[in-house]
Amino acid sequence: MNSHIETYIKNLSGQLFNDLKSDEDLSLSLHSEQSQFYRFNQSKVRQNTSVDQHEVYLMLNKNKKTLHAKFNLTLNSDYDFNKAQSLLQMLRTESLQVDENPQYVDMKNNGQSSSIYNCDRPSDPEILGLITDQLKTDDCAGFWTSGPVRKASFNSKGQAHFFESDHFFFDYSFYNGPKAAKGFYSQKNWAENEFKNQVASTRQKLSLLSKPVQNVAKGKYRVFLEPMAVAEIVGLLAWGAFSLNTHNQGRAPFKKLKDREQLLNKKFSMIENLDLGYVPAFNTLGELAEKQLPLIENGELKNMLVSTASSQEYKVPSNFAEPQESFKSVEIRAGTLEKSNVLKELGTGLYLSNLHYINWSDVPTARMTGMTRFACFWVENGEIAGPIQDLRFDETIYNLFGTNLVELTKYQENFTSTETYSRRSLGGLKTPGALIDSFNFTL
Repeated sequence: MNSHIETYIKNLSGQLFNDLKSDEDLSLSLHSEQSQFYRFNQSKVRQNTSVDQHEVYLMLNKNKKTLHAKFNLTLNSDYDFNKAQSLLQMLRTESLQVDENPQYVDMKNNGQSSSIYNCDRPSDPEILGLITDQLKTDDCAGFWTSGPVRKASFNSKGQAHFFESDHFFFDYSFYNGPKAAKGFYSQKNWAENEFKNQVASTRQKLSLLSKPVQNVAKGKYRVFLEPMAVAEIVGLLAWGAFSLNTHNQGRAPFKKLKDREQLLNKKFSMIENLDLGYVPAFNTLGELAEKQLPLIENGELKNMLVSTASSQEYKVPSNFAEPQESFKSVEIRAGTLEKSNVLKELGTGLYLSNLHYINWSDVPTARMTGMTRFACFWVENGEIAGPIQDLRFDETIYNLFGTNLVELTKYQENFTSTETYSRRSLGGLKTPGALIDSFNFTL
């Protein structure tokens, strides 16, 4: 079933393409969203906002020159066509005054695709009622976001790609004075019982923060990382870890992995999984990638992310990664550790719900640093003894997901992008928890 926006942008682009001159090629890219936002503070709705925006980017290729313009659709077909036509004429005029593009690339037909991911959930007002009912006994600050986000890429060579994902997330924290426990709920479909269980789990963590604070000295400890903590670490790998261009420039943290000087644990597998429905299979150039691309398989590097530009520069096949060669929809494969056995298998050590301020401390060795955050606990003999003061860690990915990885959990959690500055961002992670035998804390 076609989206009405898909039909609209297809008709608009067809009209524009019909009016092009013989020496012109034109592409249209679309970012569209119909979003609902609720902000909570002290468990009350403090902001209720709807955003309906449809941004179109035009790119004109003419006489080996590349020119750009953008405008917002009104969904009035006559007005939008006239606006696009006037911008097209402006680009033609500008083309007489600019030099040829030294990185000019001929426009190509990269095929056709249409993917629409619907979300089975109650209406936003109904969900608002369910959330406020659950929060009525808590001090909660949170952010609900929902609604369809769309991407499209059409060009005059015949390329036609459309993607729509109707998804939601609830990013929230419970407070008890200065103490806080963080929760996050996002799934393909709304499940009320699952949401209630998530809230109950966060509430339980907050209650555990009332236990006596445990003094933990710097050193190496056995650690359990919740899926959210794993997601924070994996997110760092988007910064060049799999980029062929970054690797060839000598700035990649996984050089030793690529050269097989060091490997990760055989239990660790990582895949760019576009079937999760977070992002379109086509990139910003309209190139269509495979739905699944193994990055790490059983601890070994299987693929780098290769853009068309890197493909041309280094004479290797492209897998149509984004120009910046960052992953955008990653899944860490689950392991065998049952949720009910986490504390028992941890034994004595640290239970870490969240991490933050993560960055590379030494890129060539894949060494990172960061801090614990929110509900993190000292565990003794499988029992939570109490919360800890924040600790700084400094550890390598090779240790973390290599020699010191004991097991990954059987369950995984979804973390969609929460970036909403100017527009909602697409992307996400699906990660399990991880039991680590030794984790180095330096402060």
